[in-house]
Amino acid sequence: MKLANKVNRKLEYLVLCLNVDLNKSMAVTLLFLNKGLSSFFGWMGTIAYLMAYLLLSTGKLKADKKLYHLLNILGAIGLTYNAVRLNDYPNVIVNIAWAIIAFWAIWLIRRRGQN
Repeated sequence: MKLANKVNRKLEYLVLCLNVDLNKSMAVTLLFLNKGLSSFFGWMGTIAYLMAYLLLSTGKLKADKKLYHLLNILGAIGLTYNAVRLNDYPNVIVNIAWAIIAFWAIWLIRRRGQN
C-alpha cells in the first residue's frame, strides 16, 4: 500500500496544480489502486491486451510481428498475477495458455527470420 499512498499523494498534488475536481480524480485513482499491486498489474495486463487487439484490428500491427505477441505476453503476465491473487483459477489457466501461444508465435517468427 506504500506505493498506492505515494501515487495518491502525487496525484493529489497534480490535481491541485491542474485545478481538477479532487473527488473525481481520487475515484479514478482508487479504481486502479484500491487492491494494491495485483490490481495495478491486472489493469496493465488489460491495457496491453486491448492495445494489441486495437492495433491489430485497425491494421497498425500485424499478427506476424513480435510486438503484437509481446503485448499479449505482457497482458497475460499482468492478468495472471491478478488472477492468482484473487484465486481466480480459470483466468490463470487461460492467461497462461495465452502467453504460451504468444511465446510459440514469437519462436515461429524468429525461426522464419521475420521482424
